[in-house]
Amino acid sequence: MRETLVTRLRCPACRTEGSFELEAAERDAREVRTGSLGCRSCGHRAAVERGVVHLLHDPPESVVREAAGLERFADVMRADGWDRERILNLPNDDLSYWRGQARQFERLLERIRVEPGQSVLDVGSNTCWASNAFAERGLDAIALDISTAEMQGLHTADWWMDAGGVYFERVLSTMADPAIASGSLDWVFCCEVLHHNSPADLRHTLGELHRVLKPGGSLLILNEPLRYPTNLKREHGAEVAQFEGNENVYFFHQYRRAARRAGFEVELLEPPDPVFTGDPLWLMSDSSVLGSTKVYAQQLVRRTRTGRRALLWWSMLLGPDGNVSMICRKPG
Repeated sequence: MRETLVTRLRCPACRTEGSFELEAAERDAREVRTGSLGCRSCGHRAAVERGVVHLLHDPPESVVREAAGLERFADVMRADGWDRERILNLPNDDLSYWRGQARQFERLLERIRVEPGQSVLDVGSNTCWASNAFAERGLDAIALDISTAEMQGLHTADWWMDAGGVYFERVLSTMADPAIASGSLDWVFCCEVLHHNSPADLRHTLGELHRVLKPGGSLLILNEPLRYPTNLKREHGAEVAQFEGNENVYFFHQYRRAARRAGFEVELLEPPDPVFTGDPLWLMSDSSVLGSTKVYAQQLVRRTRTGRRALLWWSMLLGPDGNVSMICRKPG
């Protein structure tokens, strides 16, 4: 961590802002690698280890279990062939999941204006790919997560910074009680992380993310999974239940209502267009006539603004499957 982060922190024990004093034990050319923070208000001390500020104070048992599950999941990724080089290529991986993430992230950046020197909090940073992407664009980025595990937590940041020469801060904390000072950030970024809140915590977490933003700042929500009347997803998260990730799934109106009640003005982001590579999709040998017709019809509908909006609302309300991306602005 660097000294400039101190003023953006809030003590997780007494909730006092701007009360920390940094004691550095080991520095390198980039940052303070080890040391501690002491709260002048309540005396709480927080460790700094490998540049990560440990502000995860008295976490609930569900968070402890989820953090342990992320470490186990990192072991599974290594067994599946993931390594440092592949992580550092994210989000541009060949898996369809990551192709979708990359397309929607670029679409998001086309709709907003991020500028060098602005600040952004990457909530649930995980592999830290988004923190790196924002840092490459000159933003003061802070990665926030409940895990430090390499490949599934904040220690992955060293890979990005050593390879690319960028820098971003790392804070071990929860999204439901982020140890970040009020009104200190221009942007907050959440990619497939809000659904890890229980129904009771979702609105509270959005309220906290509203708190840390400056007036006029925005919360960027990317690719949250959706539930539909025709697809309730009662088994959502079953395939990763062994990792105890506190998986939930919500209807679109639950996300939007929680954001509005937190004080945000909500704008929907259209899903990305279907990708066409090589021959037209409706001429590919592995495409059904019905599937190809549906894709072609979508392209026709998307040619008008009214058609795009109708398709957007259809995908948000009726599905049968998909996710939601939103830009939530805090009034200035």
